[in-house]
Amino acid sequence: MEKNTKVILIFFLAIVILVLVMYFSVTNPNDNKEEIVNISTGFFPALGSGEIKIIEFSDFACPVCKLQEPILKQVSEEYGDKISFYYRNFPLPSHKNSFDAALASSCANEQEKFWEYHDLLFGNQGNFEKELLERIASQLGLNTQEFNECLDSEKYKEQVNEDLDEGKKAGVRGTPTFFIDGKRYEGFQSLESLKNILG
Repeated sequence: MEKNTKVILIFFLAIVILVLVMYFSVTNPNDNKEEIVNISTGFFPALGSGEIKIIEFSDFACPVCKLQEPILKQVSEEYGDKISFYYRNFPLPSHKNSFDAALASSCANEQEKFWEYHDLLFGNQGNFEKELLERIASQLGLNTQEFNECLDSEKYKEQVNEDLDEGKKAGVRGTPTFFIDGKRYEGFQSLESLKNILG
């Protein structure tokens, strides 16, 4: 009887260990990074024209995304024409007016000033009230009447929602999330980490 009890106990412990291993492998934040995800580059122009494709899902109101920006700029400078960098909107509901900032970036893109507007949004990170979004447009010399009409009408709401939907389908759960040649990397990436990925 005692021998049978030990066998049952060992079997039970083996099942528990197997379940725990399966759980942590499923919930690992970078669990799918080796899986190649076929994801589009979105609506905004690329920085660079290289073969290595970096797609970032980001939120202009995300503090971590702001911290990531200088590192991304350094990577762009160092790797030059080896990479193509794309930005995709993923405004989180927990960040006030981040959806409006995403809409505004699309309106700036309409006037071929996406990256300049992108930089100033991160430089003025806050609540992104309409007055601030319009002031940034004016600062860049955009046609403010066209910009304001674009923003007021939510002209690019469908575009922002497409970014959100595709991100969610590809496993994006927070910002920043990167797809580098189709492999997913979640969260803040140090310069060293990105260099190791890019080779």
